[in-house]
Amino acid sequence: MPNPTPKIGSDVRLVRAAEAELIDSNGHMEMLAVAKRAGVSVGLAYHHFGSKAGLLAAVVDHFYAPLRDISFGDAIPVDQDWSAREKARARAFIEYFYVHPFAPLVAGRLGREPEVRDVEAAHMNALLTEGAKNLAQGQRQGVVSQDVVPEVVIGLLMGGLRQAIDSAILAEKRPTKSMLLEQVWTFFERGMGLNTSQTKQDGGRHHG
Repeated sequence: MPNPTPKIGSDVRLVRAAEAELIDSNGHMEMLAVAKRAGVSVGLAYHHFGSKAGLLAAVVDHFYAPLRDISFGDAIPVDQDWSAREKARARAFIEYFYVHPFAPLVAGRLGREPEVRDVEAAHMNALLTEGAKNLAQGQRQGVVSQDVVPEVVIGLLMGGLRQAIDSAILAEKRPTKSMLLEQVWTFFERGMGLNTSQTKQDGGRHHG
C-alpha cells in the first residue's frame, strides 16, 4: 500500500502563498489575501508569523535556504578540483537568481525593507564564514595566493558576486548567464590570486 502524501503544514502553505502574492502584486501583500490563497484563516496567519513583516521575513528566509545548500550542502559535487568546484558554486548562485521569480523583488523593491535586510544579513554572515573556510582550504592546496586574508577577501568576492547578480537581473537587457559567470570568475581569479597552473596540475582530483 503506497504511503500517503505528507500533509503540508499551514505555516508552509502561508509562506508559499505569500511568495506567490508578492510576485503577482510586484512586492505588495496583505495578510487577508495571503490567507485566502493558503486556504486558512487570517487569524492563523497572524498566529504563525505575528505580523506582515514576520511573514515577509519568513518568505525571504525560504528564498535563501537553497543558497545555503549550495554553500554548505551537497548541491555542488566534491569530486572535482578546488577551482572547478568554486566556479560551479558561482554558476549555481547565478542560475538560482536568474530563474527564481522572487529574485528581482529581493534585488529591487523588497531589498530596502528592514526585515528583508535583517534576514539577508544573517544568511550572508553564514555564507561569509563558510566562504572564508573555502579560501583557506584553497590556500592549503596551493591554489589560492598565500597573500590573501580569507576573512577579508571573501567579503569582497561575495559582495561583488551579489552586486553583479542584482544588477544583471534588474537590467533592461540581462546579460546571459554564461557571460555573467565569466565576468564574475575573472574578478574572482584576480581577487584570489588564483594559481591556474596548480589547478591544471590537479586535474579532476579533489583534495579534502
